[in-house]
Amino acid sequence: MNLTQAVLTVPSHMVPGGIPQPDLKQLGFSDYEHCSIIDSTKLTRFTFSHPTKHATEAQFDDAIEQFIWLFAKGTPYVIDKSFTGKTPDSRHRYYYTNNKRICEAIN
Repeated sequence: MNLTQAVLTVPSHMVPGGIPQPDLKQLGFSDYEHCSIIDSTKLTRFTFSHPTKHATEAQFDDAIEQFIWLFAKGTPYVIDKSFTGKTPDSRHRYYYTNNKRICEAIN
């Protein structure tokens, strides 16, 4: 399976001002979009797309963990990952809340 896209969602109030651009090479992607959702949810979303040729899920996981360290300690997050190379294509969601990480398959 190949990781084709990843979306990190965190509460906006946990994202510090002036956060640096993520290291896309380290994450294994060549493009990203930073979007603040200004409605009742008050979320900030980082969408990583266009994976590099040799990107791996493990590489992304290591790099995104370092990126998350830039947020306030204990920041809850959700990471949605999309994969190809398996029939059918699959998506997984990872939650971090109450100091626990939970994974589930989503359609």
